[in-house]
Amino acid sequence: MPASHEFRSADGVKRHGASSCEVAPPGPPDAMLVALGKKLDALSAELTILQNDKVSAPAARGGEQLSGETAINPAAQRIEELLVLLDPIERAIMATPAETVVGLGVKARHAAHVLSHYWSDSTDTLDWHVRAVRLLIESTCSVAGVGVSSGQQNSEHASPGG
Repeated sequence: MPASHEFRSADGVKRHGASSCEVAPPGPPDAMLVALGKKLDALSAELTILQNDKVSAPAARGGEQLSGETAINPAAQRIEELLVLLDPIERAIMATPAETVVGLGVKARHAAHVLSHYWSDSTDTLDWHVRAVRLLIESTCSVAGVGVSSGQQNSEHASPGG
């Protein structure tokens, strides 16, 4: 079987692309996921501020710069930069298998970030599949001891936007 195929090792932990020549990365399990989660949180917080127009309102009143004949909104430009920065982080979170509850919490918070619109209504009014995913994410975050979004502790009605 090629080394790139999944298999179960003797300790029962699923490994991706493992071979007998590879050495486990140094540090605690899911250290990379935790670091990626912190980067995601920081960039997402800045993105939320800009999208909520807390920073871009002053820029819209006089902070626009002219480039040729096109006005450039610095807030809109920064949003685009943040989205470019978030892409590889989100892809890495999705590609990295969780080995602990902490790592699973990072992955659940990322799912909540991607599916933030699932928190726009009360769970009672959601479609069945949306409700199932939302409740699974909330339960996973609860077990991991993290809020659904950055800055939250366990909360029954946590929302990824704040």
